[in-house]
Amino acid sequence: MTNHSLPETTSLTILMTGIAAVGIQALMLSPLLPDIAADLQATAREIGFATGAYGVGVATAALLAAPKLGQWRKAAAIRIAFAVMALSLGLCGFAWDWRVMVVGQLVTGLCAGVILPATYGLAADISAPERRSRAIGKVIFGWSVAMVAGIPLAAFLSDFIEWRSTFALMTAICFAMVLIIGLIPRSSAVVVAERVRYRQVLQIPGMILGFVATFAYMIGFYQTYTFIGDHVRHLHHAGAWLGGAVACSYGIGFGAAILGNAWLDRMGPVRLMALSLFWVGANYLILPTATLALWSTLAFPFLWGLANHFCMNVLVSFIGSAPPAARSTAMGLFSFITYVAVGLGGAVFGSVYTQSGFATVSYAATATLWIAAAIVGLLLKRKVAVAA
Repeated sequence: MTNHSLPETTSLTILMTGIAAVGIQALMLSPLLPDIAADLQATAREIGFATGAYGVGVATAALLAAPKLGQWRKAAAIRIAFAVMALSLGLCGFAWDWRVMVVGQLVTGLCAGVILPATYGLAADISAPERRSRAIGKVIFGWSVAMVAGIPLAAFLSDFIEWRSTFALMTAICFAMVLIIGLIPRSSAVVVAERVRYRQVLQIPGMILGFVATFAYMIGFYQTYTFIGDHVRHLHHAGAWLGGAVACSYGIGFGAAILGNAWLDRMGPVRLMALSLFWVGANYLILPTATLALWSTLAFPFLWGLANHFCMNVLVSFIGSAPPAARSTAMGLFSFITYVAVGLGGAVFGSVYTQSGFATVSYAATATLWIAAAIVGLLLKRKVAVAA
């Protein structure tokens, strides 16, 4: 089968695999931190700078590269970014000092900041408008693969071989992605002649509301997910296994939501955005109570994952519905907002969690999501209808 006859489903599966690869290397550092710190004779705080460097890299690349992505062939940009990512992960694997790890993670983040918006944009380019939610949902499923399969594998390799072996495996996977992405037809992506600036994207009817909803969704997730592992471990006097089990339950729910993506296509993201934000906010209202018993601590993240996949798909589908020329720039803003929320979620709510507990953090997330839902519910349909 030639590149030019590659089915849409196969191309989307390849893109999903790329998201899974990015997701694994993004999430694997946390369980490896103690081993890396001990081997490099560094403190957890020093190694923690590597996580921050990764987030800075993603946000920076997404902000700077996105307006140009529409002028590049997205598959080619993804391949180049994966090649550089492989080298930077290799550098992390050979790190002899914590500062080398920080540099490697910064470069890795810069590469992810190109791969993520380019992948979401290419998925939207490949799919027909009436199938866009299903296509994007399939690609987003890569995050579930990373959480359910990839992270436990990384932890297993670190325990039974060495943390450096995990980076070696990810280096090989990224080099493999360079070849696999090359199977996607060159004609799949929309290429525009002129650079589309952020100001032009923000002028698209309803797009500012979409980004407000994105920020509310992302900071609500990261301000709770960052601390839930610590919260439930202390609450139930459990080991690291409980945090991993919560992540696994969440990931299974996140993946299972793919079954509802055809319904999202029928309803459309404009009609569902406020509802999806409200639903996610309701999860944070229930979450503190759900963690009181061990069985519900393990079961409830499945429902949380369902709600979050639903909302994320609505958001990405709406932003992906931007005109083709502006799509890559819009997706870059989506990735930038995501990683700003990653940083703020931990930085702002760390002290809140320490002083007031997990319930306060979770209820604050509910307030954020419900305020955003009210704003979107009142204004989005009107703005889109006026433009039409």
